[in-house]
Amino acid sequence: MSCAQSAGDATRIKVAVRLRPVNKEDKDKKLCVNGLDESSLEIWNWRNSTQTIKYSFDAFFDAASKQEDVYKKCVEPLMDKILNGQNVSIFAYGPTGAGKTHTMLGTAENPGLIPRAVNGIQRATGKQRKDPRNSQWTYTFSFSYLEIYQEKVYDLLEVKSQDLPIREDRDRTIFIPNLAEREIKSLQEFHTLFVPASKNRTTAATKLNSRSSRSHSILLLKVVKKQHLPPYRKQIGKAYLIDLAGSENNKRTGNQGIRLKESGAINTSLFVLGKVVDALNQGLGRIPYRDSKLTRLLQDSLGGSAHACMVTNIAPEETNYMETYTALNFASKSRQIVNRPFTRETMEKPVVRVPVKRAHSTDGQRPSSCSPSKKAKRGSNGDKVGSTAVKPQEKAPFLSPLLKRQHNFEESMRQRLQLLETNILTHLNPSSSTNQDHSNQSHDQQNHKILAQLKESSKQLSELQRDHTKLHHTVVNSAKVGHVQPRKQNLLNTVKSNKTGHCSKPKAIIQPMTVSSQENIPSPVITKPTKPTLKKEHTRQDVQFLKIKACRDSYEGSQKENLHHLQPNPELRAKHAAEIIHLLNTGTVKQLKSLQSVGEKRAQLIHSWRQMFGEFTKIDDLRSVNGLPTKTVDAIIRNNLL
Repeated sequence: MSCAQSAGDATRIKVAVRLRPVNKEDKDKKLCVNGLDESSLEIWNWRNSTQTIKYSFDAFFDAASKQEDVYKKCVEPLMDKILNGQNVSIFAYGPTGAGKTHTMLGTAENPGLIPRAVNGIQRATGKQRKDPRNSQWTYTFSFSYLEIYQEKVYDLLEVKSQDLPIREDRDRTIFIPNLAEREIKSLQEFHTLFVPASKNRTTAATKLNSRSSRSHSILLLKVVKKQHLPPYRKQIGKAYLIDLAGSENNKRTGNQGIRLKESGAINTSLFVLGKVVDALNQGLGRIPYRDSKLTRLLQDSLGGSAHACMVTNIAPEETNYMETYTALNFASKSRQIVNRPFTRETMEKPVVRVPVKRAHSTDGQRPSSCSPSKKAKRGSNGDKVGSTAVKPQEKAPFLSPLLKRQHNFEESMRQRLQLLETNILTHLNPSSSTNQDHSNQSHDQQNHKILAQLKESSKQLSELQRDHTKLHHTVVNSAKVGHVQPRKQNLLNTVKSNKTGHCSKPKAIIQPMTVSSQENIPSPVITKPTKPTLKKEHTRQDVQFLKIKACRDSYEGSQKENLHHLQPNPELRAKHAAEIIHLLNTGTVKQLKSLQSVGEKRAQLIHSWRQMFGEFTKIDDLRSVNGLPTKTVDAIIRNNLL
C-alpha cells in the first residue's frame, strides 16, 4: 500500500458571528451590539461610552437570520472538500446561553447545521454515484459521536464504563481507539441513531439556561471513497461538527457543587483554547495542544490540515456585555490562524478471497490440484530424474492444500512448489506414468552399481575380521610365554617404592599397545606425561595396565620453585615516591583527592596538617597526621607506591 498526499493552498479559518434574538424578558433593556452589514458589527466601548468598537468577519448574521442562511454561507461550500479526501471542521463558540446548541442542532421544524450537513453529504454522494464518470468509485458514509466531560472523553453511541484515550498515529493524525462508528445510508437512519445518543450528553439547568451543555460534544462524519479499478485509489474525508460548552460566570449562573466543578473544567479548556490561538498567532515553537483534551482533538482544526469555520454566537443584552466583548475578541484573533489542507490518498489493491471447494475421493484422500509442470530436475550425472505432468486424477497429499490457500505466492515460488510436489509423487509412484521408462532404467543401473560395491566392501570387511581374530590369539599366547611379565614386574616395583614415602615425579607411563596386521608383537610405546594425574581407563580383561600415582605435594613444591617473583624497578619507585611527596606538599584538597584511598575527608586532614606543621619529607610522615589510622596510612602508601 502506498500513500499520497496532495498539498493544497494555505487557507485562513473562516469566522462568522451570529447574533441571538433578544429574550422576551429583556426587550425593554438597552442593547450593546449593532449590526452594520453582512460582514461587520459594532459594540459600544466600555471605556468610553461615546465610542464604539467595530469588528469585521467573514460573515455576520443578525437576529433575523435563519438556519439555512448560516448553512449555505458557512458549511455548504465545504461539503465538496470531504468527498475529495480532505478534512473539515465546523464548531460553535460563545458564552453560555448564546444559542450554540440551537445553531448546531436546531429543531425538527428548523434543523441546524448537523442534520443539514448530513443531508448535504448524502445528496453529494448520491450525485457522485449517478455520474457516469464516477462509475469506478464506491462511497461509504459513517459517523461517530462523543463528548468531553470534565476532561474525559466518553462515547455517546455506545455508553462505556470508562473514558477513552486520545492517540496519534504515525501520520500525526489524531484518533480515538475503540470509538463506536455507525454506517448510515439515509438521513432517517441517522436520526434513528443520533437522537438517542444526544440524550446521553450531559446537560443541566442554570440561572441563565434551562438546558445548559455541561460538556463539549463532537460529531465525526466520515466518507470513504474507494476505486475498484487500477490504480485502486482510496480517499478518506472527515467532518468535525463541534458544539462547545459556553464559558460561564459562576456569580451569574449560581453554580454550586458539581455544577461549579463542571464550569471550572469548561472554563479551563476554553482558556487553553485561547492559549493555542495566541501561540499560533505569535508563531511560537510550542503550541499547547496537549494541555487540554479539547485542544488535542482540535489540533487538526487550529493550525492543522483542515478547512475550518467557527460560528461565534453572541447575546445582544447589555447584561451580557463582557461575555460578548470577550467572544468577539477571541473570534477576531482566531481569524488570523492559517491552516494547510491536503488530500489524504492511499493506493491499495483489494484482496479477493475465492472460496475453494475440495472434492474428496472414495478412499478419503484429496485429489491433486497442481498444474502440469514442463520442467524436470536433473541429477548429479546430468540425466533427467525429474518428473512429467501429474494428471488431475492423481492423488497429491502433500502441497496441494497449501497451494490452494496461499493466493499471494509469487509465480516462481508457486512453480517450484508444484515441481517439488510432482517429484515427490513420481518417486513414490514410479509406475504412475509411462513416460518415465528411460529415467527408471538409469536409476536401476545406478542401484545395481551401488549394490555391487556394497557386496565387495562386505567381503573385504569379513577378511579383515578373520585376520584380526588370528592376531588376537597370537597376542594372548605370547603374553603367556613371558613377553609382557618382566615389564609388569618392574612397574610393580616402582609402585612399592612410592608407598614407602619417598615420592618422586614419575618418569614414564605405559600406553596401550597398538595391534597391527603383522604377526610380530610391537613393544609398548613409552612417552613422557604431560601432567602427573591418574586417568582411570577400562580395557579388555586380557590386557592389563598399571596405575601410576604421582605425589601431589612434591608436584606442587616443584611448581612453586619455578615461580618468578617480580620486583619493581628501584629507580622508577623512587621517582614515583618523589612525585607523591611533591603532590602532598603542593596539592590542593581537590588535587589530593586524586591519590588512591584518599577521599574528601582524608584530603582535608592532610592539607590541614601541612599548613600547621610544614611540608612532608617522606611518605611515612603521613603517620603523624591526626585522624588518619595506621591501617589507613598503610593502605594509602601501598595503593599509591606499589
